[in-house]
Amino acid sequence: EFVVMRRGGRFRGGSRGGRGRGRGRGRGYDAGPPATVIEVGEFVHPCESEMLCKLTNEKIPYFNAPIYLKNKSKIGKVEEVLGRIDEVFFTVKMDPGMNCNTFKDDDKFYIDPMKLLPMSRFTNPKKPGGGGRGGRGRGRGGRGRGGSRFGRGRSRFG
Repeated sequence: EFVVMRRGGRFRGGSRGGRGRGRGRGRGYDAGPPATVIEVGEFVHPCESEMLCKLTNEKIPYFNAPIYLKNKSKIGKVEEVLGRIDEVFFTVKMDPGMNCNTFKDDDKFYIDPMKLLPMSRFTNPKKPGGGGRGGRGRGRGGRGRGGSRFGRGRSRFG
């Protein structure tokens, strides 16, 4: 008895089944308060449901980095970073149940030190990295699957 084995699908070459996208990168995972927090900024004024803060640290906060009070209670996350290099501001999107109107001038806010980037990342131009990888190039094999039979010139098979 002769058995024909196929690779995954009905077509030549088989399908690429089973190539999932992995488990993601931990989005939405809240690890709780960090072991230590350092001062990152101070309150300037509320702006709708967010608040504007002046950066007091020499490093720039990550986008979506959690912002804490000194007692490590989370109040929100960094929404935008703006301003000049010598005068940086950031906005904090408040967590549910938090109200930005409860804060007053010069209130201090804190961040996990691992959620800060050095200013040089933004001030120094990127060094050329040996030409980079370039584009995908051409000739990646195959001409695709499916699609209109009239889309690539005249078909031989009517």
